[in-house]
Amino acid sequence: MDPRQHHPSQPPPQSTSTTHLKPPPSHHTQQRAPPSPSHSQSHHHRTPITAHPSATISESLLIQGSHPISIGASTIIHPRARIYSYEGPVIIGNGCIISEKSVIGSAPTTSTSTTSTSTSSGIASKDEGSILPIRISNSVTIGPGAQILPGAHIHSASCVEARAVIGRRSVVGSHCRVCAGVEVADGDGVADWMVVWGGGNRRRRRAVGRVEPRNGGGNGGGGLEGRVIEEARLMVLQRERDALVRLIGGRRR
Repeated sequence: MDPRQHHPSQPPPQSTSTTHLKPPPSHHTQQRAPPSPSHSQSHHHRTPITAHPSATISESLLIQGSHPISIGASTIIHPRARIYSYEGPVIIGNGCIISEKSVIGSAPTTSTSTTSTSTSSGIASKDEGSILPIRISNSVTIGPGAQILPGAHIHSASCVEARAVIGRRSVVGSHCRVCAGVEVADGDGVADWMVVWGGGNRRRRRAVGRVEPRNGGGNGGGGLEGRVIEEARLMVLQRERDALVRLIGGRRR
């Protein structure tokens, strides 16, 4: 008898282990590919802004929104000011001063973002008519903490003092002064050469003609034209802008 018949042949020792040494299937690596394009689509678009090369803009200015923003020549924007263009474009003219902590426009609220889907089609049809541009004409001064809401139009050489509020779709004429803390109601209008002050929005017209001294009796001929006084104020404003350019130390566009 052949002695090899008492020891049956055994399978190779590596025949069963080779199945466990196979590399894992490639479908695990394929599942990691889709998140990359979705991550790249989540970036926000930068707000389109155009500024004149002579404009001085602080580095701490906050700009947000989807509509374009334009800033005119020799305009100065102080630190910590905010400009929002979510509801419409923002146009700032030449030679303006936008003081610190002032707000141009309005930030988006949660009420606008949580709109029901049933009315989304109706709101989309009104988007074109609901664009509310903000227009700030030349030589306008916006005081610290003042707020200019969407749709407002401030004409040239007007002054909006500290913490005043210019309502939505309101119009402020030229050479006006809105005193500190005054709120111009939505859709309201302020005529040219008008001063608005007090809690009841009291108004008086600024002198345009000859202004006589209070103790001169009106016969000395020493009065000045109101327009001359206003021109002198604008000249002082120009000197103030020149000084602010050196103090703010922002960037020139």
